[in-house]
Amino acid sequence: MNRRLGFWAVFLGGPASGLMGAFALGVLVISLLSSLCYDLLAGAVVEWRTVLPPLLVSVVMTGVAYGLYRRTQRRVTVNVAVDESRRAPARAGLIWLFGPNYAHLLTALRHHQQGGGGTHCWLVLQDSPALHEAFQQCTAALVAAELTPRLYPVYLQRLDVQAAYRAVREILEREAGEVGLTADEVIADITSGTKPLTAGMVLAALTCGGTLEYVQSRRDAQGHVIEGTQQVVLLDMDFYLTTTQNGTED
Repeated sequence: MNRRLGFWAVFLGGPASGLMGAFALGVLVISLLSSLCYDLLAGAVVEWRTVLPPLLVSVVMTGVAYGLYRRTQRRVTVNVAVDESRRAPARAGLIWLFGPNYAHLLTALRHHQQGGGGTHCWLVLQDSPALHEAFQQCTAALVAAELTPRLYPVYLQRLDVQAAYRAVREILEREAGEVGLTADEVIADITSGTKPLTAGMVLAALTCGGTLEYVQSRRDAQGHVIEGTQQVVLLDMDFYLTTTQNGTED
């Protein structure tokens, strides 16, 4: 929530007043020490009774300035919450990190096609014989499941964050437009893929204003997916910041 501060609140005790006070004290300390050093360099007769007071005052003012500085320090916290009851909206385009296990891909495409979308699907995958074969098997599985999106394989030469970031960003910024879609009509799914590829996809979606989803499901004691429990969840990227000063949240 935004708060407006009045002039006197800022002038007398606003967020910057502590730092300004510390700065002013710093100027005075430098002035005192500079004057003392000048007297020493000029060869003036200096006695302890004339040196000690400005030194003590400088130490005290430095301590006060540090106290003012500490009072202005704030801790910023990013608050993010994922509501797994929110279903992903149907989108015409889907970006998927493709791997040998593509069962959840069918779940995601079925979800979007039931909502009137799921007509285009970009599969980001490694350029390897094993995944070429898995791609052919996936195509046959989609036909058997009566899911008929247009598939666009996007091959990666390297399996790292940057390669995935560039590939997903290219889809959102250029390739989607070539098939008549805007970036808002495309959603990226983080269910599959390695951690570097997932990180690259998330970064691309964040920088392009894209939408993210994932497939979540319940599992049995052996860790196997319980059929019928799969749900496509919207990953809400809205967040808010809170600042904490002296243990009190603003």
